Amino acid sequence: MLSTMRRLLFILMVGLWGAFIALALTSPGTLTDVWRWAAGLWWPFQITVWILFLPWMIGLVIWQTDWSFAARMAMIAALALGWSAASFPRR
Repeated sequence: MLSTMRRLLFILMVGLWGAFIALALTSPGTLTDVWRWAAGLWWPFQITVWILFLPWMIGLVIWQTDWSFAARMAMIAALALGWSAASFPRR
């Protein structure tokens, strides 16, 4: 049972990273809108969002930098791969 839950969470994580990267490539303004939405929340909700979505929030922080598009995408891809590898379900 626990192994099934871990697999589902891993699939959810990879799916969210896929959506994040797809938005970065096709609709970068949407990521900026998500960042602004999260920043505009009341602080207890901001903390909750940061705790629940920490890797993607870090990705949004990277997205908001002045770096070139290629550098931001490389950092986000490294973050996504590293976080996914660390979360891969093991026996």
